[in-house]
Amino acid sequence: MKQPDTIPPDTLYAYTLFFVALIIIILIATHLRLSVRKKHFLLEKKVQEFFDQWLSNMLLDDFSGGIAVEVPEGLKDIRKNKIARQYAINQLINTKKSLIGIASRNVVYLYEQLGLKTSSLRKFNSRIWHKKAKGIYELYMMEQKDLKDRILRYTNSSNEYIRQEAQTAVLAFSGFEGLSFLNNLTRPMNTWQQVKLLEQLEPLDPGHLEPLENWLLSENNSVVVFALKLAEIYQQYHLKEAVTACLQHPKEKVRTQAIKTLMHIGDEHTAQILVEKYATETVVNRTAILQALENIATDQQKAFLENELESGNTSIQLQVARVMAKCCTNGMAELQHKPGFQQIFLHIKSEMAR
Repeated sequence: MKQPDTIPPDTLYAYTLFFVALIIIILIATHLRLSVRKKHFLLEKKVQEFFDQWLSNMLLDDFSGGIAVEVPEGLKDIRKNKIARQYAINQLINTKKSLIGIASRNVVYLYEQLGLKTSSLRKFNSRIWHKKAKGIYELYMMEQKDLKDRILRYTNSSNEYIRQEAQTAVLAFSGFEGLSFLNNLTRPMNTWQQVKLLEQLEPLDPGHLEPLENWLLSENNSVVVFALKLAEIYQQYHLKEAVTACLQHPKEKVRTQAIKTLMHIGDEHTAQILVEKYATETVVNRTAILQALENIATDQQKAFLENELESGNTSIQLQVARVMAKCCTNGMAELQHKPGFQQIFLHIKSEMAR
């Protein structure tokens, strides 16, 4: 009978030593990491104790006369104060978010007088993407507009996070004029970034939308979508024809946004234009067209709606019935007396009664 294979004692001993050494290394590394984190925590706690009180006292002063600020020893630009300076920057940014007017300008003045801009610039000049993005964030939050042109170069960065921070920065510096980065943007703008930029623009006066028509012709699909959203939000009625042309765009998302935008800036012919486009559209955009027709359809589209009502697709029938009820003369009455549509009629009636 064949004896089972066994591990030689020397090999077993070597494996044992290896795993023991590995466990020791892991324990030492963990200990060192925890020690460093504890040191950082204690240092930050110490900085917090003096800086928060110091900042509160400083913000009570009036710096309009250019009063010089004495830099505390713990915040001077030396290597061992790196953690303290970062805490100070973070705290100034958080403080500025809740202040306006003179108090907000005082925070910026303190940031500059404490020499903290040099720390932000080091991050901005770093080749490490997250440091560069952090540096851009700090600089625009502290209103360092002299760096606008340098930051503008990164609005088309290959790194998504750097690109987003840079785009946000130029809008913070220049408002609607900062949208000039769209002229040369070749990288995509994701939906979240578009939402952020639109929120940032919301309180501003839209005085610089002349390039909007050119953006609608961009080879960058996300720029076209963003331009369509701007046309919708800021009611750019004169761009109706340019927006209508986007219904022929090869990308579904662009056409979807064009449909939504036309619902807000279209005219009496828009509903029929959408009806004529319906047959060649995707399922997603057919739904978008029917949703738009809920707001802009008239009796002129009644024949189309009656035809779609016979499609046999329950989801489409419900949407079409909703349009007829809202937009067509005697639409509800026709649904009520149409054979086989009693359930849909009751559903629409319930919706309209809410």
